[in-house]
Amino acid sequence: LAEDGYSGVEVRVTPTRSEIIIMATRTQSVLGEKGRRIRELTSVVQKRFNIPEQSVELYAEKVATRGLCAIAQAESLRYKLIGGLAVRRACYGVLRFIMESGARGCEVVVSGKLRGQRAKSMKFV
Repeated sequence: LAEDGYSGVEVRVTPTRSEIIIMATRTQSVLGEKGRRIRELTSVVQKRFNIPEQSVELYAEKVATRGLCAIAQAESLRYKLIGGLAVRRACYGVLRFIMESGARGCEVVVSGKLRGQRAKSMKFV
């Protein structure tokens, strides 16, 4: 689900059934073609947690403001870095997108082997 912009889950339990709402930036890829992927996810949840059929339902919901969702932005930064974009450029791009979305402030912290052998930590404010 990480490729689909996964940004959290909400579980609503009622006496008759449980509703699991998957928050994502790209809901179409969570659903799959003709709802195939969401049915697969439902069956995985039923098998893993020993839940009888028809008592659990999965829904995909779009994140209202992607720029203000920390998990979605962290995944976005991750894919930029995996794609080979320079660390500073990727971080400042994410920071700019967050601020344009209406945030009052933001701090992006990246740590690890950014360049070379030595591990570093960079903060972008």
